[in-house]
Amino acid sequence: MHSIRGGEVILSGFYSSIGLYGHQAFNDAQRKRAEEVMERLGIAALQERRFAEMSAGEQRRFLLGRALVHDPGTLVLDEPTSGLDLRACFQYLDLVRDLIRRGKTILLVTHHLHEIPPEVERIILLKEGKVIADGKKGICSPASG
Repeated sequence: MHSIRGGEVILSGFYSSIGLYGHQAFNDAQRKRAEEVMERLGIAALQERRFAEMSAGEQRRFLLGRALVHDPGTLVLDEPTSGLDLRACFQYLDLVRDLIRRGKTILLVTHHLHEIPPEVERIILLKEGKVIADGKKGICSPASG
């Protein structure tokens, strides 16, 4: 990953590979889709920058874009803002909110309840591996049993 460039990170999503290899070919539709994803995430200008030289927030957006090239209906995000500064955290959460508004289902794992976007419809709270509450944000009910 040290020498791979941002745009290559996005393209690698088509093969679920880490990096690009000579046997991998990309058609015009795939290249166009990668460009669209980078534009939507605001990272198109960074596509030639080496991944290792990017900030954590920039890297996170490229990794999100890598998943988005397939236009998945559901995304699993595990502590997506971990290690990000406050600005990058808010930018990333804005991207998550936009994805939810566009109809994506997001499974968000976080220890930071304040980072749960208002668009999230259901919250499940776990403690020591057990469900302790389940419901709508703000009205999360204790689990029975």
